[in-house]
Amino acid sequence: MAVTGGCLCGKVRYELTAPALFGGFCYCVDCRKQSGSHSASMAVPEAGLKISGETREFATKGDSGNPVIRVFCPNCGSAIISKGGRAGVVMLKAGTLDDPEQFKPAASIYVSRAPSWDPPRPGLPAFPEMPPQG
Repeated sequence: MAVTGGCLCGKVRYELTAPALFGGFCYCVDCRKQSGSHSASMAVPEAGLKISGETREFATKGDSGNPVIRVFCPNCGSAIISKGGRAGVVMLKAGTLDDPEQFKPAASIYVSRAPSWDPPRPGLPAFPEMPPQG
């Protein structure tokens, strides 16, 4: 079953034909500024995601020193994906899913940066920064 979604105005749509690798919440400053609170995202194989419609990109430098590219709708501003953290994987914004129940959060990252008014969800594994790799 394909996962579908799109932006607020409907000019950007996507279809995901590969299973999500994991899902979670990010409390880093960039995600907070982009979303207004924290980011709920699913890591998905880039090759399995087809995006249609015009998008724009905005790049920042991640903690790794590598660029993080945020892809959004130029009409309504909805964030669609972020890329650059891992080759071949993009972070699909869960709030854009047609069926939001397809998002299954498994952990929270950068919780050391969460503001008091937006605490991490109890019961989920939480990492002060990025989780250990490997």
